[in-house]
Amino acid sequence: MKKIGIIGGIGPESTIEYYRLIIKKFQEKLDTDHYPELLIQNINMTEMIGYAFNNRITELVSFLQKRINILEQSGVDYVALASNTPHIAFDELSRKVEVPLISIVEETCEAITNQGIKRLALFGTNSTMSHGFYQKVAAKYGLEIVIPTEKDRKYIHNKYIDELIPRNIVTDTKESLIKIAYNLKETHGIEGLILGGTELSLILTPSDFEGIRVFDTTEIHVESIVNAMIKN
Repeated sequence: MKKIGIIGGIGPESTIEYYRLIIKKFQEKLDTDHYPELLIQNINMTEMIGYAFNNRITELVSFLQKRINILEQSGVDYVALASNTPHIAFDELSRKVEVPLISIVEETCEAITNQGIKRLALFGTNSTMSHGFYQKVAAKYGLEIVIPTEKDRKYIHNKYIDELIPRNIVTDTKESLIKIAYNLKETHGIEGLILGGTELSLILTPSDFEGIRVFDTTEIHVESIVNAMIKN
């Protein structure tokens, strides 16, 4: 069994969901009542997003590298960042550490290619939507990423930080997010929606939409983490 390390706390609510889903998926795949062993290195989210949101990539890489090094010293075989936003530094970070990193972006784009969908909207923090790292990976898979208008990006970002991270689920916010997605379907012909923030699945589900396929990056990432954990 491979040893997995998780960089968590980005934010706490989604890390709890990762932990719950990893256990569930592990037990389902192995048909067992045993529990997986994994290590979670909890970080200071406020410090991390300060680097990410201000495009201080060098400092972000250094910050994450130090935390990954702690997991490396514990002998993990793989590390996963339990968040989309820090993947703005994923390529550089991968070159700085020895342990393989499981990319939520790469795994999500690969999962989408099996569904016959080409054009998708991306929701998440403003850094995730605007920085271009999803678009770069998606292009390798022949996918087109559509992002909301600047006004809608600001709305999504603010609601994500102020409501979803502390798990404050507001009905009006849910309705507004759904409306933004349908507007993108009407104006850009999107076929799918990437929940590119690991807290977005707390408020949006596939059953909220007709004609738009929803891709939960947390669920996809967990699937890849457990597959890495149990492979020979």
